[in-house]
Amino acid sequence: MSHTQDGSELLTGPGAGGLLRSAVGNSGGVLHSWQLDHVDHRPGRSTKALYRTMVAWPELDGPQAPAREELFGASAHIGEREKNLYVAEQTLVMTDGDINVRVWRYPHDPWLPMLPLVCYPDVVGRTLHDLGVTLGPDPTTPIAIDVVSYRPGRRAVLRASQDGHAVFLKVMQPHRSEEIVDRHQRLLAAGVPVPAVIAHHNGLVVLEELPGRPLARAVIDEGVAACTAEDLVALLDRLPASMYTVQLRPPWTDSVDFYAGIVSSSVPALGPRLDALVRTIRDGLAALEQRMDMRPHDVVHGDFYEAQVFVSGGKVVGVLDIDTVGPGRRADDLACLLAHLSVLADYGNAGRIDRAMQERVEEAIRTWHTTFADRVDPTELALRSAGVVLSLATGPHRQQEASWEAATEAIVRVAEEWVGLARTAESRRLTTQQQASPAGTPVRPSAMSAPSGPAPQGTTSAQGPTSTQGPTSARHAPPAGSSAPAQQPLQQPSPPQAPPQQHAPPMQAPQQQAPQQQAPQQQTPQQHAPQQALQQVADQRTHQQPPARQLYDTQPHPTEPGSTQAPRSAQAPTLAPQDPPTTWPEDSPPQSPPSTQPVPIPRSGDSGDDSPTQERRIDSTQPH
Repeated sequence: MSHTQDGSELLTGPGAGGLLRSAVGNSGGVLHSWQLDHVDHRPGRSTKALYRTMVAWPELDGPQAPAREELFGASAHIGEREKNLYVAEQTLVMTDGDINVRVWRYPHDPWLPMLPLVCYPDVVGRTLHDLGVTLGPDPTTPIAIDVVSYRPGRRAVLRASQDGHAVFLKVMQPHRSEEIVDRHQRLLAAGVPVPAVIAHHNGLVVLEELPGRPLARAVIDEGVAACTAEDLVALLDRLPASMYTVQLRPPWTDSVDFYAGIVSSSVPALGPRLDALVRTIRDGLAALEQRMDMRPHDVVHGDFYEAQVFVSGGKVVGVLDIDTVGPGRRADDLACLLAHLSVLADYGNAGRIDRAMQERVEEAIRTWHTTFADRVDPTELALRSAGVVLSLATGPHRQQEASWEAATEAIVRVAEEWVGLARTAESRRLTTQQQASPAGTPVRPSAMSAPSGPAPQGTTSAQGPTSTQGPTSARHAPPAGSSAPAQQPLQQPSPPQAPPQQHAPPMQAPQQQAPQQQAPQQQTPQQHAPQQALQQVADQRTHQQPPARQLYDTQPHPTEPGSTQAPRSAQAPTLAPQDPPTTWPEDSPPQSPPSTQPVPIPRSGDSGDDSPTQERRIDSTQPH
């Protein structure tokens, strides 16, 4: 059997059906159908996938019982070793001699030991009780559980509510939780409106619910009235200088090659355009280093976009996902917000949001971009926005969206338009500098003032736009039969897989508010602001992988039962349905008989996915 070096061909191709059939059959089940729901692909290193399946369990439910929906996860590591494996007992490792694949049944994720203790409605009450967490006044009232997001092997976020009271349950790899709790406490002490930590244990962090509603929803409903750009900048400026000493998380633009590689591996036809994007972003940032200090002088959020910000009454009242707060550049945070909004606005061109919503988002981008470009260098702002958009282009394939190839191309086009705006901003800067210079004084041209090769599709030239169509303007609907994404409910753009972690260079302590590090500039006119509709480094420790136990069937039968099943093994871990854990700690009796089924996970098409930090609420961008 042929497969890629990272297992992606096996886990995303028809051979995954044989793998799942063997895993299910090994535990006494019969696989009726399967569908790829989510894939995390790290080219040359590893692949994780999540599958929605229909499985019958005749030994448990009876031979005539109908099949039930089950989620299965699978992980293949070749270019990198498995790390931080905490609970391997309920997983199955299969091999063909060249590649090992680990399979598990949700919620028994081997990297997230607390997940089974919070996703069953009858178990979560006991878990919260043992942590000293009380929700509603009547403990006998059932607790409702909503799965906000789940990313296999990395994290999950659930919302638990009872009698109108709610908390968020953030499940992560256990070695990360202490650091996350410390960050929350330090930011709260500095007056930053982040959720308070109610309790935590072994990779589970219980957080208070923030007031207000996500900016992602407010900007669709209210546009620029949702909050002011000054409020957004002021929130970032409140991040305390004490957080400057934590480890540097490289900005998105440092990893454009990584993201371009992921996108080109899924859509090879985009390779030349991605190469041009990467070259232009890197050359442009290198040129900026020649005229301004590009070191990380600020404390930044690290993943600042509309789903992380909560607003109420036109004011910013809270911020989520502070896992990545640390040293950086203010332009990184502002570019992250503009990039996500530009992809959101571009949804209007595919019919995924209506025209009125698109116009409100575009107005917010125009207005906020003008303020942001006064705070940071506009060329840097546009280049870093392009880098963030490129990282978002990994999402449609990872989330297995409908027409994901066309959706990926649309996001790449938005990145190209940001690069065009960077060229325009740099051309204006040079013009302004030349006008301010004494007559006859030559002005050194910038590497951004003209493309190094043919301009990517949809970009602008140094002298201005080459098209009458703005980067976020409405476009004509694609003709029938084209590859444009099919109309579907709005969802948050999917932040990317994280690149390999880098270490921080030596730094100087920052000012509480960084001084402007750029040459004099002219305010960007409103009509050139992008308006277009529109992330996980886990610190890892080595864990010895157990020996492979079962050879998987590699025959490609993605949806039909009947392939050869692997022989049952008395030593094989059980993947079949079973009663969830009913006690925690072990000597605590359950309050009520447990449910045998965990709360279902919304389909990825409805999910806001996740970021390198805490996942956002799943309905954060759904229109009313």
